Amino acid sequence: MIIYLEEPGNSTRKLLELISEFSKVAGYKVNAHKSHTFLYISDESSEREIRKTTPFTIASKKIKYLGINLTKEVKDLYNENYRTLKKEIEENIRRWKDPPFHG
Repeated sequence: MIIYLEEPGNSTRKLLELISEFSKVAGYKVNAHKSHTFLYISDESSEREIRKTTPFTIASKKIKYLGINLTKEVKDLYNENYRTLKKEIEENIRRWKDPPFHG
């Protein structure tokens, strides 16, 4: 799940409450310490405060999610994913083209 929060200082507490309620209703346990986030904050003192108070792991450049590298900057998505995915697809096509048949 990907969530965007404005005013993370105030929103994070509310988000954690929602996660807790979801866990109770759905029967799933969401581990906030295993959840990752990017921070987009220009004020250094606010960023330090959020880093101290949030239970989420704060990533600096990228997060791997379902095999895709999510990057903090959208412009970096192509470079982080395209070559690797293209190579994997080409290898799969090559393997599928000449499948080994056992007689």
